[in-house]
Amino acid sequence: MADVFEGRSISTRFRILVEIASRQPSVQQKDVAEELGITVQAVSEHMKELIQAGCVVSHGRTRYSVTPQGVDWLLRTARGLQKYSERVSGVVRDIAVTAALAGDDLDAGQTVALMMQDGLLWARPQRDGDPARGTVVGRAAAGMDVGLTGIEGVIPLSPGEVLVATMPAVQDGGSLRVDGEKLRALVSRVNVVAAAGIEALVALRSSGREPDCWWASSSAVVEAASSGVSCLLVCPETELSRVSGRLKDSGIAFSVVDVSAGLTQGD
Repeated sequence: MADVFEGRSISTRFRILVEIASRQPSVQQKDVAEELGITVQAVSEHMKELIQAGCVVSHGRTRYSVTPQGVDWLLRTARGLQKYSERVSGVVRDIAVTAALAGDDLDAGQTVALMMQDGLLWARPQRDGDPARGTVVGRAAAGMDVGLTGIEGVIPLSPGEVLVATMPAVQDGGSLRVDGEKLRALVSRVNVVAAAGIEALVALRSSGREPDCWWASSSAVVEAASSGVSCLLVCPETELSRVSGRLKDSGIAFSVVDVSAGLTQGD
């Protein structure tokens, strides 16, 4: 049956078959066309193919009935449409409800103010002058996740500062050629530290700072900075082009700092 309808408008044919089932045995094609908002010619062509597919039987002019095969297809298609409808409803619900952290005990239906803090969305009791607000979906205790709907206004947010620290690649000395003091100074300026490459991972660990991420580090920095969090991304010089390209493509402003140690005599 699936091959019969391949490349055709299944939804239109489904609706025509429903109209035939509801009107049988006396079915006027013009009535079906008016009900569905399509031309009589389109109804006629679809009905011919439904007859050829064994879904409809013609008993003469204007007299049609749905066959058991047609009923089976109707039921299977209806179940498929129902599943799709449920999926759409779920997607809409996901869009309509936003998750946040409760900054206080909140009650369902309560109007709250929204703010970004440490890259996370927080909801707290509303005060006069709050620029963004929403309505609590369900009761939540302080520190728990809470659903919000009806969000209005603009949540104040400034992109986080992004620093890209370059260092020698392993063939040029790697972590042994890093100015640890300079690297530690950069680390102290930010909230999130990321490493791109083994050399960067070792350099950060040697400076006393375990990186927050070292997989997909460029993407992680983009997400964090977009949420207002300051970041440091350490990478070998050979990776700078790739890293900077990723940041530029995402519209993230950044500064590049070289943390390579100066060569000593005899090196």
